[in-house]
Amino acid sequence: MTTYERLSLIASFGALAVSVIAFGALAWQLLMLARATRLDHDRRRKQATMEYLSTTMDRRRELRNAGIPDDRDERAVEALVTRALGGDADAARLISSYLTIYNYLGVAAQSDAFDLSLIDRAWGGSIVALTEHYRPWITEQRARQGEPRLYEDLEWLGRSMTPRRTVPPQHTPRTPVP
Repeated sequence: MTTYERLSLIASFGALAVSVIAFGALAWQLLMLARATRLDHDRRRKQATMEYLSTTMDRRRELRNAGIPDDRDERAVEALVTRALGGDADAARLISSYLTIYNYLGVAAQSDAFDLSLIDRAWGGSIVALTEHYRPWITEQRARQGEPRLYEDLEWLGRSMTPRRTVPPQHTPRTPVP
């Protein structure tokens, strides 16, 4: 092997090494770009979620002032639903407006536009109570309107929340030792 061939072989291996290093650097940059993009998407999704929650707070307050009871007050919700199902158009409009806020929230969360964990932390307990207490209204509206998918995103959202209630531990009275 001549000196020229040896030098040519060394240059070829050197070029190959530089190409492998350049490819590795490019792959690393693409990996970092993908990570940054994912983090930015998560940040934007959380920001959009907080904006929706904040902007709907005023609307929720208006509806509460107009007669929507606290989500956890089962008796008050039941009374409102009974009025609405009995023909009270104002009560029916209130309930529809109120549930629509949460149904849109469910649509956005299910499509990954909103952050589900943030919704759970902010309103999870209310959403669980809401889906339980307004179930008679939802069931009746599906039947009346012939739309079995009505409020299905709200129900999905309710199932996706972490239940906040716990059953108190059962204490057995201790018998005194004589």
